[in-house]
Amino acid sequence: MVLLAASGFNLLKVNPGLVIWTLVTFSVVVFVLKKFAWDKILHALEERASGIQGDINKAESLRVEAEKSLKEYKDQLFKATEEAHRIVDEAKKDAVALRTKLTEEAHNEVKGIKDSAVREIELAKGRALSEIQNQIVEMSVLIASEILEKQLKKEDYASFVEKEIAKLDKLKIK
Repeated sequence: MVLLAASGFNLLKVNPGLVIWTLVTFSVVVFVLKKFAWDKILHALEERASGIQGDINKAESLRVEAEKSLKEYKDQLFKATEEAHRIVDEAKKDAVALRTKLTEEAHNEVKGIKDSAVREIELAKGRALSEIQNQIVEMSVLIASEILEKQLKKEDYASFVEKEIAKLDKLKIK
């Protein structure tokens, strides 16, 4: 720039010849562009603008579709969560019902076993008492018959009682 200033070139000074040649050159360039390239440039710009507008429209439709898909996903997720909660609650109710049923069945079975055992014990007790009564009757009859058969003396009576007690002890052991 110093070199230009030293040679006497001033940017603020208007040179009419340079202005005319600049205008002529500019006009020729505009004419050539208008004649050969202007339509192509405009066509390319219009295509680019329509392509950009198409991309914007496509992006908008994709955004709307994505929002719709997101809403559907959230709805499905909510429904699935509700269904899962319902299934869990139902399973809990079923488990409680099953536990109650099994507990009741177990109590009934235990009661049945207990009642059966009590009946068996009562029957065994009855049989044992009946058997003891029969043995007592038999022994009483035996003792009475032996007493009647023998006219016991005092000495015989003592030995007889000892024998009978020994017999009773043998019966108790059985």
